[in-house]
Amino acid sequence: MSFGILCNGKWFTRESFFSPSKKVVKNSDGSTEVVTTYTDKEIIVYYHVKRYLDVEESWLIIENISNHTINIERVDTIFDEVNLNHKKITYFESAWGNEYQPIKKKITDTIILESRLGRSSASIHPFVLLEDEEDLTLLTVAWSGNWILRFEPSHDALNISGGLSDWQFSKLLLPKKQMESVHVLQTATKTKDINVVSNQLSRFGTDIWYPKTDQLKQPLVEWNHWWIYEDVDINEEVFKDNINIAKEIGIDVCTLDAGWFGPSNKNTEWFDWRGDWELVNKERFPSGIKHLSAYVHEKGMKFGFWCEIEGLGKHAKIRGKLPSLPAKRDGKDLGYVCFGNPEAQRWAFTVLDKIITNYQCDWIKLDFNLNPEAGCNRIDHGHDAGDGLYEHYQGYYSVLNRIREKHPDIILENCSSGGLRTDLGIMKHTHLNFLSDPDYSLHKFQVFWAATILLAPSNALHWIWSKSRVNDEGGYPFPPLDLEECTKKQLDFHMRAGMLHRFGFSHPLSNYSDQVVQKLNLYIRFYKEIVHPFIMNGDLYRLTGQTINSGIDGDLWSAYQYVLSDQGKSIIFSFCMDEINLERNLLLHGLNHDNNYIVKDSDSNEVGMYSGKVLMEQGITIKATEKWESHILLVELEN
Repeated sequence: MSFGILCNGKWFTRESFFSPSKKVVKNSDGSTEVVTTYTDKEIIVYYHVKRYLDVEESWLIIENISNHTINIERVDTIFDEVNLNHKKITYFESAWGNEYQPIKKKITDTIILESRLGRSSASIHPFVLLEDEEDLTLLTVAWSGNWILRFEPSHDALNISGGLSDWQFSKLLLPKKQMESVHVLQTATKTKDINVVSNQLSRFGTDIWYPKTDQLKQPLVEWNHWWIYEDVDINEEVFKDNINIAKEIGIDVCTLDAGWFGPSNKNTEWFDWRGDWELVNKERFPSGIKHLSAYVHEKGMKFGFWCEIEGLGKHAKIRGKLPSLPAKRDGKDLGYVCFGNPEAQRWAFTVLDKIITNYQCDWIKLDFNLNPEAGCNRIDHGHDAGDGLYEHYQGYYSVLNRIREKHPDIILENCSSGGLRTDLGIMKHTHLNFLSDPDYSLHKFQVFWAATILLAPSNALHWIWSKSRVNDEGGYPFPPLDLEECTKKQLDFHMRAGMLHRFGFSHPLSNYSDQVVQKLNLYIRFYKEIVHPFIMNGDLYRLTGQTINSGIDGDLWSAYQYVLSDQGKSIIFSFCMDEINLERNLLLHGLNHDNNYIVKDSDSNEVGMYSGKVLMEQGITIKATEKWESHILLVELEN
């Protein structure tokens, strides 16, 4: 592997330097790190390549060793030439409520994938799958801002380069100062099986990448008020009424989303007052947030709390108190707090620290609902005109690290208009990633199938299909699901779709009948006792193609298998959305050819016995009687 740097108008690659030195480091996390030092008259480049199991992580640190300021205009963490033979690429476009739309192409002409919206997955997700006759490679940029990957064919070679986007980027590096590039990760398999590379990356993530907290060893199920009440209909009484039922059905975390802050007026709009986090809306919550937190804790549940610490509403009074906070570009206010400013970092840490301490929060949902694009170019913030967005994310990561250090039991959830900032950069600093705002089941399958290429299921959070609130025009942000109106099969289907990962509810629990409440309790018990160990410790296999949320393209069956290979156990989820083809044969994975397995249908309790060879080579047939039917099969070794 190599790198590329444009510095003071001069292009540097690994071949530009003479006599590099190399050292090998064995890290305490079990990884091996090779650091190669390249020296020029003005810069030293420390090129890091870290390997753990089957995953390779690379990044570089550039140091200015001259006695004058140098200008860094482009930094490619990866700059390589590979064989072009029959290369195909798969990537996923994104938008609000439409994350993970697949694009598949043969590489015959130049393909440039780039984020310029300031959020890593607002327009395109920061990972690709490259396939040729021999290998399948997963390549991802671990960065939350603007990034780029270039695929440029030339004769029989393919030039691959990228990392940090060079669009409107430059960084002035003072003497003796350093700059760290964004990190790029890759993993590959000769099997050309997407499940292999995704499991390799998941194991890397859970072993050494994602932050650890003992709290997440528990099978936590969340309730969040947002979609059914938003900020318009939520208040203290409504929240407490739902808490009472949440405890009854087995909920573990009750999260107060946006709508809790701002002037004491029931019509206050949350978006306009972001930044005034000390201002509680007493019209909606007359007893205050401490009271709600205590109420949740008295019920034996954890208290979750929403905060968009980067956001800055147009009416926020903090603008006048701390005029250095707003990010601006060419004098225009960008609507967020620039964390490239050290004062903003101190302010943000103080605010979050007080929220967690004063409200005794167990869980913080961190949202971000705008596109910074090229970011701030104020030069009174401590960053340069060309690196405001880069320094914003470095500053944001730093604040998150400080929060986790001071509050080691806190759970940090990453959210950005749903899934519009999903990347391994931010997942090195937060525990959970919210997959998408909409959660209707067709969309859930589209998102889950692709998101877990990048994310371990144990660190992915989504809700079952929500009952969204009707707006003033009589419409909905996405179709609502009323659990009272579901048939038994439909309720099974949508609840089981939620069980594929860490999950929660955004439903009016207090409005549901005792019969529905009792059913929800049984589903949650099944999830906690049976399913959760697979999500935490199992390998995930996609048994069908990706479902597309339009319901037209893509696979109208969605099936997944979790495997606990050390225990000889598997669980299979299958979902039929096809009105015509009501049968599907599924080839299983991760079993031993020579062993016999007992397969049990969790609904009918019917039991069959098959060899591992038969289950993997001939498969097992699922028969549905109608659309919106689901099945769960439990597989274990014969004693």
